[in-house]
Amino acid sequence: MEIHPLRTPGLYGGPQPVGSGANPGPPEGGPVASYEGYCVKCREKRTFDGQVVELKNGRKAAQGACPVCGTKMNRILGKNA
Repeated sequence: MEIHPLRTPGLYGGPQPVGSGANPGPPEGGPVASYEGYCVKCREKRTFDGQVVELKNGRKAAQGACPVCGTKMNRILGKNA
């Protein structure tokens, strides 16, 4: 990856590659739907558009991005989902 000379450094002072936005794209999974989850960066409940994915333990979860800050959000879904 190419480093842009005028780009500010990453979170811990290291260079941040060009094109590494907060929301690189939807994760692989089911259809997009609207869910409510807690954004740890904004510290508020937000409605986000997410996709259903299966976690390593077999549970289903909705994954998406916060519409305000772009941070990755997760919502664990019930067993019937």
